[in-house]
Amino acid sequence: MKQAKKIFTRMLMNNWGGVSHKIMEFHEYVNLFSGKSGSGKSTVMDAIQVVLYGSISATFLNKAADDAKNRRSVLSYLRGAQKDGSYNRDGQDFCSQIVLEIFDTGTKVSTCIGVAFEVGKNDTDIRKYTFFSHSGKIPEDEYLTEKGVPYTIAGLRKLVEKRVDSSDNRGRGDVNRLYPSKEAYLKTVYDVIFGYVEPGRMMTMEKSAIALRMTNGTGQFIRDYMFPKSKEDTVSTISDQLGAYREIKERVEDLENRIHLLDEISRQNLALQTTRADKIHVEQVLKYIDIESFKTKIEARSQDLMDINEKIRAREKQQNENNEKKTQLTNALVEVEAELKSSDYGQKEKELKSLKETIKLLARNSEQWREVVKGLARWEEDEEISAYVSNPALQRIDEIKSGNVSKEAIEKLKKQLSDALESINEEVDEIGTRISQNRKDLKEKKEMVEDLKNDRKPYRKELKQARQELQNRLSTQYGRTIHVNIFADLFDITDEKWKNAIEGRMGRVKHSLVTAPEYALDAAKVFRKLQYLGGIDEVDLLDTAAIVKSEPKVHDNSIYEAVHAEEPYVDQCLRRYLGRIAKCETEEELRASGNGVTADCYSYNNYIFRHLKKNDYEKYACIGTKVSKAKLREMEDEVLKLSEEVLQDQQMQQSLKAVQGFERLNQSTDQILHLAGAGEELQAFYEKQDQLEKELRELREGSRTAELNQQKTELEVKIRENEKISEQLQKEILGYAKTQGQAEQDIVNFQNRMDFLMQGFVLNEELQTEVQEALKIQSEQTYRRKKSKESEELMKQEEEVRDLLTRARNQFNQAYPSYGLTGVEHENVSYDRILNQCRQDFEPKYKDEFQKQYDLIYHTLRENVIATIHGEIKAAYRHRKEINRMLAKIKFSDSIYQIDILPAENENGQFYEMLMAPELDSKVLDDDGFDGQITLGEDTFYQKYEQQILRLTEKFMPPKDEDAKSLSQHRQQMEQYVDYRNYLTFSMYERVEDEDGNVKKNAVDDMAGRDSGGEGQNPKYVALLAGFAMLYMQQTNRDSKIRLVLLDEAFSKMDKERSEVCLHYARELELQLIVCVPDERLQSLIRNVDSVYGFRRYQNQVSMMHIDKGEYLDMIEGKI
Repeated sequence: MKQAKKIFTRMLMNNWGGVSHKIMEFHEYVNLFSGKSGSGKSTVMDAIQVVLYGSISATFLNKAADDAKNRRSVLSYLRGAQKDGSYNRDGQDFCSQIVLEIFDTGTKVSTCIGVAFEVGKNDTDIRKYTFFSHSGKIPEDEYLTEKGVPYTIAGLRKLVEKRVDSSDNRGRGDVNRLYPSKEAYLKTVYDVIFGYVEPGRMMTMEKSAIALRMTNGTGQFIRDYMFPKSKEDTVSTISDQLGAYREIKERVEDLENRIHLLDEISRQNLALQTTRADKIHVEQVLKYIDIESFKTKIEARSQDLMDINEKIRAREKQQNENNEKKTQLTNALVEVEAELKSSDYGQKEKELKSLKETIKLLARNSEQWREVVKGLARWEEDEEISAYVSNPALQRIDEIKSGNVSKEAIEKLKKQLSDALESINEEVDEIGTRISQNRKDLKEKKEMVEDLKNDRKPYRKELKQARQELQNRLSTQYGRTIHVNIFADLFDITDEKWKNAIEGRMGRVKHSLVTAPEYALDAAKVFRKLQYLGGIDEVDLLDTAAIVKSEPKVHDNSIYEAVHAEEPYVDQCLRRYLGRIAKCETEEELRASGNGVTADCYSYNNYIFRHLKKNDYEKYACIGTKVSKAKLREMEDEVLKLSEEVLQDQQMQQSLKAVQGFERLNQSTDQILHLAGAGEELQAFYEKQDQLEKELRELREGSRTAELNQQKTELEVKIRENEKISEQLQKEILGYAKTQGQAEQDIVNFQNRMDFLMQGFVLNEELQTEVQEALKIQSEQTYRRKKSKESEELMKQEEEVRDLLTRARNQFNQAYPSYGLTGVEHENVSYDRILNQCRQDFEPKYKDEFQKQYDLIYHTLRENVIATIHGEIKAAYRHRKEINRMLAKIKFSDSIYQIDILPAENENGQFYEMLMAPELDSKVLDDDGFDGQITLGEDTFYQKYEQQILRLTEKFMPPKDEDAKSLSQHRQQMEQYVDYRNYLTFSMYERVEDEDGNVKKNAVDDMAGRDSGGEGQNPKYVALLAGFAMLYMQQTNRDSKIRLVLLDEAFSKMDKERSEVCLHYARELELQLIVCVPDERLQSLIRNVDSVYGFRRYQNQVSMMHIDKGEYLDMIEGKI
């Protein structure tokens, strides 16, 4: 039964090269394209390749021409570029499609694959395109609209969606798709549609088939395409085991020394931690002293506040009792006055009362005027406010107070007070801005204090983030910690006199990131990729490798003399940036030096005198390998000072805001003048009041009236006395309230300062008790002085112990730099971890592990590498036999071609005998280990091939200094040694048998050279076609495969007979050929092809005429 396969049946091109619209039909076997050079054959071949490779790259286009002048691109094909520089589709928008139709002879299902383009007239590259596939044949409209225009991508999408529900959609997998990516397209095409063909191998072979250039000979072609590489991965296992073997051996030799050095580091670190603990204890005691001091003050003021509150409550109680008494007196007075009103006396008194109401109204106006005058006086009384009022305004206020009031004076004073209020409001806004800025600075300084308290320098967040990200990426790249430091952390200033000058001149450079020179270039590459980080433009990276290479010189008397660095490359950087800056005292010395600085930060460089930025050597001073405790105290003082400034500004702001309640003469000018004249009117009414009172006195001489008046007088006196008492009580209450407010403010201030001290502070009851007990037997000042002295002594002791620890660390790091430690780590965790690991590794059984590791390596090498290669070589010989059986069916004249496999003739040949040893045909190892099995001394295979095993083991040994580049190179070498093909030589030979039956083998590469004559092309086509047959070989009938082979400019040096044999051979292999030949080859080949297209180009258009094979043969034989 004939095996099913997939055939390319038709091809459609819309707007491609010189073709506007064309459908071509393909035969199951040999399809021939004939035409002159430039007639359009390569145009069709390139279109087929675009669809097969899922690519619009120009790298594979028109490769048969091998002419740099004829290099083409997909866009040039789409526009229809011609040799004369014109374009068929220039200056227009258009759509284009290339489609291949595939028919499965087994399932009788057709499938189409292709690519669609939308090209704009101004496009300089291809912007809109998609690869697609759909079930069924090419549609009847041939991807053209009713107007004869090729589908847009949107139109194509509708077709694909429609085909989902068609009866043709019977294949395996979803093929009705517009693909989002090249990868998705190729996966579906090569797996589902082509029948699980290996895409990379097919693309490489198809490209090699174009013009058949086997530049490395047939042997290399056979090796690469007919004998695929094994997919077994044993490289990682054997490499890791060999690395462990060597590591064990080396580690045993130096573990004792490491432990000795690390013990010293551990001892010094313990001493440092003890000193630090003592110092922290003393610092906490000092803080508790401050806390207890504020607690005492808060308790004292709280007691004062309680006393004040008690006095206020007592006065309020007396006030309530007095008010009740006043109510009783007022009720009695009302009864007396009612009886007086009912008499003539009452009428007069009523008149007097009305008069008094008028007087009261005038008195109220007069009082209101006095309030106005009093309100105006506030502009003079408050010194902070009066500073904003002009002198003429103050003078007018004095005139109004003295009674000199006029309309003009009032109008001018209104304007002047408005101007003063505007100035004050502006000042309030400025104070508000200053408060916001100071709060921002306060937050920043608090963060700096927090960093300093935790033994960290207060660098900008962006700088710390960039340093951490760069270190993480480098460490990932190298597979171990690669330290990235900030330059300022790697050296110290040894002469305090020049500290500010060095901080100032280093400026931005001291904040630069640095790595050891060997990582500088990789660091620069990674740093370039960090552009997404915020603030990265404010971060620099020093090229330490270039600086070290430049070997910078140092001038005499430079500020370089005032710094010190432990690391040599850091010292070279200091030479570069400080070695040419002279120490100077005078302006003359600065000018003479050309580049100098004074101790008070006056600098000269590039013919410019300047003062160094104060922020660089004060606020942002950071040079030193240790955190400055003096800087911490300074920053804490600044935080306290800034907090007080914010509080003062807030109080000032409140005072200025109070001006909103000052008198600003908002009433109308006439009303103000009316209020000012109320005093004069009041005097006249007072005279009238006196007259009525005189008349009333005469009436009161009557007995009852006199008695009532006497009662009234007595009651009024008592009420006034009562009111005086109330007024005195209220005055006392207000006085106590003011004292109450001050006490509350004091408590808040003390509490705020104590809260600041308590930020991040964890209460220690034991330590608190210690401080409280100490303060019972000595004064706060004495106790504070004693603990401050202890703190200074411990700080000095800490510096000494840290120096000893640094020296111990540096000694270890110089001996073992591979750990990547710098000696300036904040914690000793890394060293302790290494010490513990070393102690574990130094167990006696470790040496026994060394031999076990070597046994494991040997067994892994034999089991997973040697035995695997042994099996693959034997499989290759069997595969050769199958291929030769296939090739034996094809005979060129009196010879046939065969494939040969021999042991490698290079250095790998030394391993061939070992790899083919018969002992490898039976395994002696199990999967559970090696205890109780044969030893190396008893292993016959090991005894026989010991030298080869050791040499092969050495090939797999990883490099000692492992970096990314060397590891990659070594892995490539290891891949070669696990590839069975590297131990063999592949070749093709011509087998010739004479009349006597003698067989002669002629190596084809030696016989005819490369690419020379028909004899040279014969075996290459044989190998090529056999390679495609192996590529498309099917294991079952379930998944049929394509059989396509593209040949451009084929059989150019072969005679008719040899060409016929090759085509016959292709038929037997069930291959589908598309072959391009010049016109002169058509006559010799037409009898052995199935479909012929003749290509012609006329007026920039490509025409493809299907030639009837029978008619053509009759024509050349003279029958028609």
